Amino acid sequence: MDADHRLRVARLAAQRLTPATACASAEEAALAVIGIQAQDLRAAALALRSRVPGLTRAAVRAAPLLRTWTVRGTVHLIAASDRPWLHALLAERNARVFGSRFERFGIVEEVNAMRGDAVELCREMPRDRASLFRALVERGHRSLEQGPINTFVPWLSSQGLIVTDTAGLLHAADPPPPIDRDEALAILGTRYRSGYGPCDATDLAKWSSLPITQARRALDAAGPPGDIDAWGTADAPPCLLLAAFDTLMLGHRTREPFVNTEDDQHILKGGGMVRPVVLTDGVATGTWSIKKGRPEPAWFGPPAPAAALASEAADIERFLTS
Repeated sequence: MDADHRLRVARLAAQRLTPATACASAEEAALAVIGIQAQDLRAAALALRSRVPGLTRAAVRAAPLLRTWTVRGTVHLIAASDRPWLHALLAERNARVFGSRFERFGIVEEVNAMRGDAVELCREMPRDRASLFRALVERGHRSLEQGPINTFVPWLSSQGLIVTDTAGLLHAADPPPPIDRDEALAILGTRYRSGYGPCDATDLAKWSSLPITQARRALDAAGPPGDIDAWGTADAPPCLLLAAFDTLMLGHRTREPFVNTEDDQHILKGGGMVRPVVLTDGVATGTWSIKKGRPEPAWFGPPAPAAALASEAADIERFLTS
């Protein structure tokens, strides 16, 4: 077994993408990878499906999950129990980044004036984003343009005032209880190594957006890494249909050894859009999309075994109709 193959099977096991390490619930899967990127809720649910045999959409909706902005300032579907320590590590920076956008638009006073009403409206009843902004206008606030609209809810979320459920509805929330930063870094280091190892500080810094010094502190606090074989030695599954933005494609400094350098252009087409990927024996050999309700691959490498591909496609169809 060469080094790349050993790394692939170890990371697949850590990511709960092998039969031996699969999760029993959507919450367990979200905990294992510290959240699923979730600007596309269907893709997020499909990423959970890859890690939970037999998962249904109803089980995802019923799970104690919430949608909020965490690593890289990007919206993730996380286990509700992870919110306090992730907020302690990332919220202040995210709020500063989102707030600076309002400064560039010259509307700081306007959005500050909207904040209290937005929370009150979401406390009255869960709302989708469109209905929230309609209600704010009805209360006399200005109608925001596209850029500020896209930033307003993340800004509220980073202040701990709003969370989003698995259906995309906004709920008022209280800021989570404070957690010591060193404690939060230790949790991060332990959990990241468990879900993304083998890894190093450059991987953690890239995935989390934290400075490299803090990434080193987090992994140092987690203790020495285990041997690569501790993560798993079984062969990679013959075929995996990973969702768009799957954490396996985003969790490390590079997508190697899952994606060959010359093939990365097929995965990341531009604009930050990470496409759904077909892994054949742990290596990306195609992308896929849903056409007429069925997954269809577009190969740029050797096709996956027909039977394994058919099994994965059938399970995606089962999940989407569950």
